Amino acid sequence: MRDVVPAVMALVLIEVFVMLGDPDAESGGWALLVWLLPLVPAAWLVLSQLRALRRADELQQRQQLAAMAVGFATMVMLSLAGSLLVAGSPDGNQAQWFQITFIGGILAWVAALAVATGRDR
Repeated sequence: MRDVVPAVMALVLIEVFVMLGDPDAESGGWALLVWLLPLVPAAWLVLSQLRALRRADELQQRQQLAAMAVGFATMVMLSLAGSLLVAGSPDGNQAQWFQITFIGGILAWVAALAVATGRDR
């Protein structure tokens, strides 16, 4: 868990920075770099999860799987809600909904993992 929290915090901060900055992707290479910046903490999160799964026993692996399922279900529901809202609004910003969906799914995953591990202590 201690490996995941800094990665999630970095991801949330960078996503907020990107959403607030809202760079125009057609304005040049720097804007593309800003849009791709969230991939750095996302890769950090993946690596920390791989490390955690290698160290985990069977109970911890089951908890991780349950938490990932909750995160995936949250991401699916947020994707559905976001796509319906964007479809109903001609001036909706799809990029922000995709980012909100990703952040929501990751936060649900981490919260579900915290609940599952706290229950089994």
